[in-house]
Amino acid sequence: MKNSIIIFIPYFGKWPEWIELFFHSLELNSSVDFHFFTDCDNSVFSSPNLFFHDMSFESYVAKAEEKIGVSINILNAYKICDLRPMFGIIHSEIIENYDFYGWCDIDLLFGDIRSFYSCELLHKYEVFSTHSDRISGHFALFKNTNANKKKYLNIYDWKAVLKDPKFVGIDEIGITKAYTMTIFDKINEKFNFSFNNFITRHFKNKRLKKLYLVEQFTTPFTPIKWIDDSINSDQPSVWYYQQGNVTNNRDLDRNFIYIHFMNFKSSQWRHDGTKAPWEKKQKVYFVSNDQLNEKIEISPNGVYVFETLKKKLKKFI
Repeated sequence: MKNSIIIFIPYFGKWPEWIELFFHSLELNSSVDFHFFTDCDNSVFSSPNLFFHDMSFESYVAKAEEKIGVSINILNAYKICDLRPMFGIIHSEIIENYDFYGWCDIDLLFGDIRSFYSCELLHKYEVFSTHSDRISGHFALFKNTNANKKKYLNIYDWKAVLKDPKFVGIDEIGITKAYTMTIFDKINEKFNFSFNNFITRHFKNKRLKKLYLVEQFTTPFTPIKWIDDSINSDQPSVWYYQQGNVTNNRDLDRNFIYIHFMNFKSSQWRHDGTKAPWEKKQKVYFVSNDQLNEKIEISPNGVYVFETLKKKLKKFI
């Protein structure tokens, strides 16, 4: 029997241009439930595995504050990412009947999640990340245990983080350290020591053995080495999505769990001084609702139906 999975997505303001294509990629992952907490129009797409909870940004923050039991200072929707390690507590009444819970961004298109996180892996591990060096902010899964739901309590100074109006990012580094740091790591960090022996490695390995931190190469244009060791702007820039398959023009027939186009739309997280190609474009999405099943290209040109883009390019040849 498959382990049940629920993903939480609080999102407030205005849906991005590509939201219907994003919803389409969720619909194809029919064995995973996605719960949105939003003030956006939720009539744009319907599927049995998509659930919408109508609420204002202020109501969501108040709900989180009540569930966590401390006062928080969340002034904008992006700052909600710092609440992700608390999702197991904030949404405790919804996850009761699920084996795993998690989060994801909406600037991505999913492939087949279950083909990457099989029943065998879900039985073996308790935390899943698409990065090898940390728990990933754009998509992560956690086994529904009390220990996981309360792991945020081990994040250093987490209460102060939630009072800070600026986004800190404890959904990645903070929660990763909560899972991976041993008492020896904390001593080393505090006193600049370097304990490293059989005992320290034993405790470290014990902590890591339930974590499935495997680089899935989902986010191009970063310093993380790609499959071919390329970094930053040398990484694949042309991607394809078709009916739940995510590929690119360089890695042959390899399928990916998703394409995260964060660095196509913003230079904020690019590390080589290169401008994001969509940053100055008024419109980057060129797919109509009746074309969602077509082959879609995600590239510096935007998001196009592949055949349409080929025809456009032919005019200039």
